[in-house]
Amino acid sequence: MAAFTGWLDDFFAVYYRHRPVNATFAGVHDYDDRLPDYSARGVDETVAAMGALLARLRSLPHEPLTEDEEPDRRLAEGFLTIQRWEFQSSHFHRGNPCVYTGEAVFGVIALFLRPFAPLADRIERAAARLSAVPALLDQGRQNVREAPAAWIDRAARECAGARLLLGEGIDLLLRG
Repeated sequence: MAAFTGWLDDFFAVYYRHRPVNATFAGVHDYDDRLPDYSARGVDETVAAMGALLARLRSLPHEPLTEDEEPDRRLAEGFLTIQRWEFQSSHFHRGNPCVYTGEAVFGVIALFLRPFAPLADRIERAAARLSAVPALLDQGRQNVREAPAAWIDRAARECAGARLLLGEGIDLLLRG
């Protein structure tokens, strides 16, 4: 049980570091000033980290797991397997513009949904994320060569929503 518990802690540390917007939604605020890195180097680092976690998981000593840990193990292993496939496919960061627009938009929204920190701190983190948006979108321009029309349309709608959010939407979020 101890080996798996330590591995699961490492899994979540890697997960949150490489998926900062998801971390914010989950209530982990160590990466609130960042967006994911889909540059060639960032993708290589993410895939390598997932591969290392998967190899470590599969080499853990056989030990009895609790009723809660058994599904955690299966879910984590399945997640890593699927994510490695997604990162190598043309259906994720290489072919879906919504990967980029979604992270940019929801990266900001996530900071205002719950009052987990003083407003000034959340605004500062949102500003940091907003300053990272041009680099994220540039990664999207470099990585996405073709995409289904529906994904392009959705990305355009997300951009239109971002314009509204950054206009009067932040005030509405803060009042809500």
